[in-house]
Amino acid sequence: MTDRLELLDYVVFFETEPEWTHAEGWYYGARFATLRGDDRVVATVAPDDMEFAVEWWQGDLLRLRFSSVMAHTWHIESAGGREVLRVAFNDERIKFCELQLRPHVRVEWSMTWG
Repeated sequence: MTDRLELLDYVVFFETEPEWTHAEGWYYGARFATLRGDDRVVATVAPDDMEFAVEWWQGDLLRLRFSSVMAHTWHIESAGGREVLRVAFNDERIKFCELQLRPHVRVEWSMTWG
């Protein structure tokens, strides 16, 4: 688990260079587009603005799209051949969001009644 992710951590996780979405630098917004067979995942991370967004496409079919705010903790967890970007939020009702790209694409979003 990583304490504070740097740009290189995201580049390694997404296996691609980002497109910067903010003039002040990547920490205010970086968009990564990753291909895995028919799957295309486009993720925007903005740790300083506390924003996280994901689109998951299979071919021309949109499978998932979400945009979230108040993301305050970003970790990459690796175990048993799988790697997960885990995001926690500044809202006690949202437990976490996980984005996995390897060995296959998986998204998990967990909330509680708080």
